[in-house]
Amino acid sequence: MSRIYKIAGALMLLSGVTHVSQVFVYGYRNHVIGAAAFGVVYLVIGALLFRRMRLGAWLGATLPVIGGVLGAIRYATMQANPFSLFHIGIDIIVVPICIYIAMGHKAA
Repeated sequence: MSRIYKIAGALMLLSGVTHVSQVFVYGYRNHVIGAAAFGVVYLVIGALLFRRMRLGAWLGATLPVIGGVLGAIRYATMQANPFSLFHIGIDIIVVPICIYIAMGHKAA
């Protein structure tokens, strides 16, 4: 498996686990449940990337952008928390990698 798929896949899996873990830290508030739902999707994307499936790259290039925007809104208006900043940081790394893969470049 190429390194670039592994990096993006590992980051998406990490993000997925930490998104879901917020339920145990902050409880069952609507915005926390929404974040946890994104986490489940990110776990799927991470698994697809580890299997070197281009669908994972396309999903990884788009859905974390949406999640990052929503996370920034959540941070600014509902709950300033370190999870949101951590997840936005992962999104900033994963999205360009996934765009690179999705556009058909040979993964290193």
